[in-house]
Amino acid sequence: MLLNNIKSQLTYIIGTLFGIGFFPIMSGTIATFTIAIVWWLIPDYFFYNTIEQTIHYDSYLYLSIFLIISGFLSVFICTKCEKKFGHDASSIVIDEAFGYLFAILFLPKTLMIAIYAFILFRIFDISKPLFINKLQNLPKGWGIMIDDIVSGIIANIILQILIFLKPQFFI
Repeated sequence: MLLNNIKSQLTYIIGTLFGIGFFPIMSGTIATFTIAIVWWLIPDYFFYNTIEQTIHYDSYLYLSIFLIISGFLSVFICTKCEKKFGHDASSIVIDEAFGYLFAILFLPKTLMIAIYAFILFRIFDISKPLFINKLQNLPKGWGIMIDDIVSGIIANIILQILIFLKPQFFI
C-alpha cells in the first residue's frame, strides 16, 4: 500500500514537472521556459563545441534515445495523471519538456537557437495548426505527449531550414 502511494506521488510529481504544472496561469509556458533554462545550463561541451562551432551529434543521438525511451514511460505517467487531474489538464506539463527537447535536437547550442526553439515550439503547441490538434484525440497519455512532440519536431525542422539558409542569424 505504501509503495503504491509512493509510486503514485512520484508519478504526479514527474507529470507536473515537480509542481510547475500547478502554476495558476501559463503552466505550459513556464514548464517550457524551465526546461529551456535547464538545457541552457548544461555545459556546452556535451552538445556543442563553441570554439570550432561543431555539433556533437553522438551526444544528441544519446539524448534522442533517452527521449524515446523516457517518452514511452511519460505516456504511462500522463495516463495516470489524466485519471487524477482530468483529460489533458493544464497541470500535466511533462509533455512540454519533451516538446522543447525535440525542438532543440541536433541544433547548435546558442542563445538564439534556445530562444527561437522556445518561441516556435510554444506557437505550435498553443495554436496546434495542421494535424497537430487531431493528435490530442489519441487515447490515454498518447494524446497528451504526441501533440507536443510533433510541435517540437516541426519547430526543429523550421529551425534546421532557417539555419541552413541563414546560419549567421542564429549565432
